[in-house]
Amino acid sequence: MIWLPPWLAKAYARTYFAKKTDTFDFSEVAEILDIKDERPLAKTLAKLKSHGYLVTRRDPVDPRRKLFTLIDPVSSVLAMAIQSSARSDSLTSKIAAASGSLDYYMDGAYAAYQYHRYSAPGRIDISVRKEQLPAWIALVSGKDVALSIDDIPAEKAAENNVHLRSDFDEKLSEHTRVIDEIRFLSPEILVVSGITKEYPSLEDVLAILVVRRAELDWKKLLELSQAYSATRFLGCVLDVLNFEARKPLFEKSLVGKLFRLSNLNARLDFPASMKSQPAESLYRDISSKWNLRLHVARALVSKILTDLVRQ
Repeated sequence: MIWLPPWLAKAYARTYFAKKTDTFDFSEVAEILDIKDERPLAKTLAKLKSHGYLVTRRDPVDPRRKLFTLIDPVSSVLAMAIQSSARSDSLTSKIAAASGSLDYYMDGAYAAYQYHRYSAPGRIDISVRKEQLPAWIALVSGKDVALSIDDIPAEKAAENNVHLRSDFDEKLSEHTRVIDEIRFLSPEILVVSGITKEYPSLEDVLAILVVRRAELDWKKLLELSQAYSATRFLGCVLDVLNFEARKPLFEKSLVGKLFRLSNLNARLDFPASMKSQPAESLYRDISSKWNLRLHVARALVSKILTDLVRQ
């Protein structure tokens, strides 16, 4: 974000006085600012958005119509204060500077990448508190940022594609690590989240398990797996990786412990979102052992092992 020049600050102030943080459309702001020419009004709104003072979304009823919401002044000032303490104007510097003032953690593929360094993500996911979302919008906005906010997609790509999610979870926040002054979910909770919610992807889960197998906190991972009902799926994934690697990447005793801790009564699909797809026939014996219909493609597992182990 940047501090507003006087002409733009006047437009922001007049609009905020009239609408606060209520939603408004193009015709309403035209009346508030008494601007009849669409071009200067569109420029004003675009500047407010790129500088971090305005959120734009499409009308769900009529996608051709844009709706606008202003960021409140308190959130804007807080974001400016955080940014002023950042070491540089880069996105990562601003996120690092937010630690201590705003609650957050990096999630999804971007967080997983910090641990496996396998396939670079195209988006940065940040989970934040809902009440702090306006300050985050103001903080990370910029010309080089394409910003998605919850279910509002960015309208175009940019150098930095950021997704702010107002889904901050206190329990998940207990499982974080600080890397280069930025708070990321730990690899253990990312593995469990990927298995149970497919966020991050199964590819990220497999890459973390392979690359970090000697460094993971396996006691913590087993505890989390039991807490989130992921034990059976984790054990099956380790069995598949051992089978494809043709050598014990993971100790048989570990897989055996996961097996003993698993509830195998009901036959389930894994991943659940793939249940309409055929099961992988080459893993039939492993699927039977864990009482699963396994939809993990052998091509995916083989590629990851080829790239990360069979070099």
